[in-house]
Amino acid sequence: MKRRCWPAPIATAALTLLLFFLFDLYPFKNQTLAWCDMKQQVIPFLLDFQNILKGNADFLLNMQNAGGMSFLGVFFFFVSSPFTFLVLLVPAEQMYLFVNILVLLKMALCSFTAALFFRHRFSNLNSVQILALSIMYAFGGYTMLYFQNMVWLDVMAMFPLLMIGLDRLIRQRKPLCYALSLAAIMVLNFYLTYMVVLFVVLAFGIYLRLTQNRLEERKQSVLLLGISTVCALLATGAVWLPSLFQYLSSARTVGLIESISSGTLLTSFYTTLPILLCSAGVFAALAFLNPLECWRDRHMRSLLVLWVLLVVPLFIEPINKMWHTGSYQAFPARYGYMTAFLGLLFLAKAISDLNREEGRFLHQDWPGIGIGIFLLGCMSLVAFLLLYYRYRDLSIYTRTLWLNENAALYFLLFTVLAVLCYYLILYLYRHQYLTKQYFSLFLLLLACCESVFFGSVFIGSAANPVSFYSSVFDLKDKIDDTDLYRVKNGHKYFDVNLLGGINYPTLNHYTSLTDEDFMFTMKRMGYSSYWMEVSSHGGTELTDALWGNRYTIKREYETTDRDHILYQNDRYALVKNQGTMSFGTVLQSDNISELKNLPGMTRRGIQQYLFTKVFGSQEPLTEEYEPSSTTNVFVYDTGSQMELVRENSEKDGELEYHVLVEGTQTLYLDCFDQVTNHLTEPAYKSLRVSVNDETVAYQYPTQQENGLLNLGTFTDETVDIRVSVLRDFHAKSFGVFGMNLETLAAAETAAPKVQLAQNGNHISGTVQGSGKNPYLLLPLSYQKGYSVQVNAEKTAEVYQVFGDMIAIPLEQGENKVTVTFVPQGLRPGMLLSVLGIFSLVGFWLFLRKEGYRCLRPLEPLALWAYRILFCAVLAGVYVFPLVIYAFG
Repeated sequence: MKRRCWPAPIATAALTLLLFFLFDLYPFKNQTLAWCDMKQQVIPFLLDFQNILKGNADFLLNMQNAGGMSFLGVFFFFVSSPFTFLVLLVPAEQMYLFVNILVLLKMALCSFTAALFFRHRFSNLNSVQILALSIMYAFGGYTMLYFQNMVWLDVMAMFPLLMIGLDRLIRQRKPLCYALSLAAIMVLNFYLTYMVVLFVVLAFGIYLRLTQNRLEERKQSVLLLGISTVCALLATGAVWLPSLFQYLSSARTVGLIESISSGTLLTSFYTTLPILLCSAGVFAALAFLNPLECWRDRHMRSLLVLWVLLVVPLFIEPINKMWHTGSYQAFPARYGYMTAFLGLLFLAKAISDLNREEGRFLHQDWPGIGIGIFLLGCMSLVAFLLLYYRYRDLSIYTRTLWLNENAALYFLLFTVLAVLCYYLILYLYRHQYLTKQYFSLFLLLLACCESVFFGSVFIGSAANPVSFYSSVFDLKDKIDDTDLYRVKNGHKYFDVNLLGGINYPTLNHYTSLTDEDFMFTMKRMGYSSYWMEVSSHGGTELTDALWGNRYTIKREYETTDRDHILYQNDRYALVKNQGTMSFGTVLQSDNISELKNLPGMTRRGIQQYLFTKVFGSQEPLTEEYEPSSTTNVFVYDTGSQMELVRENSEKDGELEYHVLVEGTQTLYLDCFDQVTNHLTEPAYKSLRVSVNDETVAYQYPTQQENGLLNLGTFTDETVDIRVSVLRDFHAKSFGVFGMNLETLAAAETAAPKVQLAQNGNHISGTVQGSGKNPYLLLPLSYQKGYSVQVNAEKTAEVYQVFGDMIAIPLEQGENKVTVTFVPQGLRPGMLLSVLGIFSLVGFWLFLRKEGYRCLRPLEPLALWAYRILFCAVLAGVYVFPLVIYAFG
């Protein structure tokens, strides 16, 4: 009978649709399964890519993120997938629902590629058995934990094809499938490719050492692996080289030694356990297989050793960190699909062996069928009871990103029962109480029951309505402005990346690629940021003017009579800011290099510094105010920082400010200490703030509100500010200050105006240069890759100023300026790709022409190089981190 693979994706899609129906998910109801990173990153970047495909944004110089950045790394980190191009068919406001379909399609693809592997590697599995194993892979722990990072499912789907490629390389000396699979994984997600390469090095070495006795065979296999791997990496150079440069400049990179030596020895294994527990049939197969026979079987021995190596990091944290390039913040088993898939090979082996043992059926079939129905009923009943009575405990992961002891125990309870059920049907099949057809049917039904249970916990609990986002999408296309501009948010009302997703240029950004200089500059200028997230809320009128923040999104109740409201709906208002500066201006400097970094001073001092250097004015812009009275708190100025200590630690302290505002000023409160991207800071939640007896912040600063706190704009009046000190703390930048808006407005009006336009990855326009040593100041995040033409001549350098802006030297008079951005590494990466593609095609043709004999002199070198690499990877991943943890 012909063994078919197409039932696997159909059945997987049907089960997924069943879950969607049970939990009111789209397409049955208007609920999305999006949560966590899918909401914060994936969906906004799908919207970004939709805008790029429609010509509304640029791929290389994307102004919708981080003050202007390359979208290339973002694309290949988060949304690089053939399915991504389907966003062209979907209205933007439906994207939160459409991701349900994308997840369904990717799970179906995972089951299909798994079916291809099981059909390729196990010749006597029938179609139903292949279907059951494929469903187990698609609904495994990795999918349940990480479906919100959808592109990881694409890599998961490619893994069985990579395994087919490795098998064909070793057995048939045909490396093309392996090379293409590896290249595809690199294109899908260059970050996860690191883990795939580790796996290939370890798996290939173990397999060759334990299964191939002839040295000549090993040499040939190693050389073919090496050449095809190099070709695949070269062919994808345009992907990984610029992405690597972008990653290395991010605030994510940390010291390897510091990361490994800190933390605990054991992982948060309650959270990593589902990688194993969601595939109960694996443990049944391990218990069912004869251990001595498995150990004698060289192929099974190599599989067992490799599987154990992949299970160990699920429990040992230093090793787990090495699998994640040295550190991670969440999602602690990103390689887990490998562990799950290898585990399923044990079950496939057990079933395959039983199929070979099948002989004449000796017993009546009704007892075995009755027992099978009973086992299925037991599993279904326990699943129902757990879901009905312990659903909140089980679903804690979708609320916290971590599992706790209670959830792990309930999962373990179900898995133990499932293991027993799988074991018993294997037993019944071996002892001929079930025919192959009935065994296969019960195997499939148990797999479906298991899949529905875990899917109900992880997918069902993620269901949430999308009505919240309708007000956000309603703000789209409400600005009619032909000049370059940016939009900021008054506070963090929604995920920061979504503002760019609705096609507004912004400073907002949150990915692992957030540039470190950009993040720290924004923080020092008074904007709010933490971890890898930069938000445009905070700052001052001055910094908003310098960065081109011409519009602000506010909640409708936050608007005042001063606001120029362009559009308002039931939730948000789109307000045009008061400033008159253009996007960029001209400044004079005798020594531009001294402006590269912001000085080490308070955030109020930085405002004055920027005002003086940009506008060339010595007039004071800001005024600091001292507290009029203090209660139960001592304020110490040590010179390097301010320390606030309560006299009675059981009561709140109070600072009262009676500020007489002359003219028009915006008042700010600052509480800031270190320039870091830590998730928490010692000063967080130290203050409660009220203005004129109205509370403006119940807790400040916080993770989401750590920029300058805007206390309001006032004209010729007295303002009473009460700052309650909730806990003792210290800060390098603390106090209340005012910014004179009349002084700022005069400077902005006098500042040279610039007319610039963006066309693709070019920004161009005509700028008047005057004064001594004029420079064009552009509010673009500085990155390597900018080139400039001024009056048709190449400038030698683009200068980094004020932490992360750029400055371009001008000539006297009229200057025709064109700024072009090409991500660092893209051009050499494209050359590598061309070389790699030709090399791969040439190598394939070379092998077809029986040219391998010409490569034999390279075999000894390749073998020794691989031995060194294998030992380095094994020691580097499994020994080095334990040594560092123990003695670091």
